[in-house]
Amino acid sequence: MTRVAVIAGVGPTIGAAVARRFHDDGFAVALLARSEEYVRTLAADLGGDAVAIPTDVTDGAAVEAALERVRDELGPAEVLVLNASGGGGNPVDDASADRLRELFDVRVAGSMACVRAALPDLRGTEGTVLFSGTTFAEPPVTAQVEWGAVAPAARGLALSLDAALDDVSVTYVRIGSPVRPDAGPTAIDAAALAAEYRRLVDHEGIATREIDVRKR
Repeated sequence: MTRVAVIAGVGPTIGAAVARRFHDDGFAVALLARSEEYVRTLAADLGGDAVAIPTDVTDGAAVEAALERVRDELGPAEVLVLNASGGGGNPVDDASADRLRELFDVRVAGSMACVRAALPDLRGTEGTVLFSGTTFAEPPVTAQVEWGAVAPAARGLALSLDAALDDVSVTYVRIGSPVRPDAGPTAIDAAALAAEYRRLVDHEGIATREIDVRKR
């Protein structure tokens, strides 16, 4: 049976690199993002066993429908990568409750919706959930107050899910450096980060609840 990876939040850096790495390793990949044109172009570039599913993770019904389509067209999800972020926040004088809610809906509630929709498959495959996380909110972030609230909430969700699920591995990947398609002097190469995501899936007998990744 073909192994299936779902990437929620596919953009030109982490999402695309992760999709490409898993697809190159023989996984069927489902590409979920709000940008219909981008995911369709990427799926066409990857070729067979790559499916573009335009999806807004803040829409619970759309997430459920997307995972149902994954089951029908590819099979049960074994890997779920949560990479949707919703952008950044603002300094305190420009910060707002509305912006905080927008970020929370994408990063935390959207991730929860994806996990819930994929959970029967993840349990059946003894699968893996990978959160694209950050060290950016530690210490406090005065430049992006709303993000300083939402990023720790996403980490808390990941750690809580891993503790609650005996049959699914959940890892929060704390990314401590910028990620670029081509590594620079201070950036992580997106392909190298994708290789680390791939490595986390096949650690037989070993569970990794949280991992730090930064530019050497």
